[in-house]
Amino acid sequence: MSAPLLPDQRARERICADLDNNLLVEAGAGAGKTTQMIQRMLALVATEHAQVHQIAAVTFTRKAAAELRERFQNELEKAIQEADAAGNRILANRLDIALRGIDTGFIGTIHAFCARMLREHPIEAGLDPDFSEVVEVEELILRRQAWTRACERL
Repeated sequence: MSAPLLPDQRARERICADLDNNLLVEAGAGAGKTTQMIQRMLALVATEHAQVHQIAAVTFTRKAAAELRERFQNELEKAIQEADAAGNRILANRLDIALRGIDTGFIGTIHAFCARMLREHPIEAGLDPDFSEVVEVEELILRRQAWTRACERL
């Protein structure tokens, strides 16, 4: 007897199979987003739809980003061993290249992704190329100042 299909099984399959399109995966905690994202990333490099330096995996927290990177690395290592055991040297080599270049891709928070894009393209974003990011303490001060100005105007 096979396990019953999940109500979103088709969407899960699309995440791993529809490699020619960018996707936004939105689901509640514990729904399997990280697992599906890792499987998609693995499929992208295994099928040569993308090289690891062309992948951007964006999450909301640093903890989630660190977990995503670690799990992607573990899955790459496991897939390399499986390809080697199956005698598929071409796939094993392709996955090994991805593993060695894992830090060339982007796996991080939305904040870090946006900051990276702004640093790489400040002119296009209308920023001074020498801009700096606001740190947490400065953000709090700026937010209070903005709130005070808004209240004064009212």
